[in-house]
Amino acid sequence: MRFALLLFCATLSAQKPTPVPIPIGVTAPGRGVNFYSIEKEQALGAQLAAEYRRQIRAFDAPSVNAYLDELGQRLAAQAPATGFTFTFELVDDDQTWIHEAAAFPGGPVFVPASLILAVSSEDELAAMLAHAIAHIATRQETRQMTRVQIVNQSAIPLINMGGSSGYAIRQGAALAVPIAFLAFQRKNELESDQLAVRFLSSAGYDPQALARYIERVQPADPPLRNPMAPYPAKDQRLAALQTAIQQLPPATYSAHPGLDAIQQEVTKLTARPAKTPPRLAR
Repeated sequence: MRFALLLFCATLSAQKPTPVPIPIGVTAPGRGVNFYSIEKEQALGAQLAAEYRRQIRAFDAPSVNAYLDELGQRLAAQAPATGFTFTFELVDDDQTWIHEAAAFPGGPVFVPASLILAVSSEDELAAMLAHAIAHIATRQETRQMTRVQIVNQSAIPLINMGGSSGYAIRQGAALAVPIAFLAFQRKNELESDQLAVRFLSSAGYDPQALARYIERVQPADPPLRNPMAPYPAKDQRLAALQTAIQQLPPATYSAHPGLDAIQQEVTKLTARPAKTPPRLAR
């Protein structure tokens, strides 16, 4: 499916926001200048999420959404305080290499059915949700938009792969994205990985689950590294994850059953009816 959000974002970018200081007393995780207040970031995220929802197929799946919300809220409780409200919703969308959830500024998270079917345990699903939550909690989207404005470029959100950013990259659009911003994108992915393992451990999930998922699902790097690649090199990403995990306090993690029933329901929701063969003329 091709999204219309790039045009939507370009329209937004024509309205340069006035730099607004972050309100006093609000914790703002993520280093760097940010022209967006918490309130403006939430409004932007709601606008982008509404446009995204119009372009994709959302499932009527109360039990799956309740499961995702319970899991997501458990992880979001480990994130730095931002004042954001995190929401989690199942959708039939898969535009990234590794089935990453779409995470929008301010808290909306859309979980592709393909991710639930790709994970091998609840810990792996928690790992990918924790990664999406980290993108939001560190305010990467609006920090990146601020950087674009500072260098006087068109302020189209470049999007975190797990966020609203990435539409161009996810859809393979041929945009003249500066290499410097793609480098910032890759740095965001590493930052979100490092935070995700902390969230996982604090919530009682095995942080190695994120490394296992990346190892299994992210494609191997080509012999010649593409400077336009949206993700960090696989070996670099896995090494950074192990470094972050080694810095965590020693802990043991119990198994988390319950994913099998959710996967069975998602399999039914995503089943496509078999095509009826054409009838031969007599």
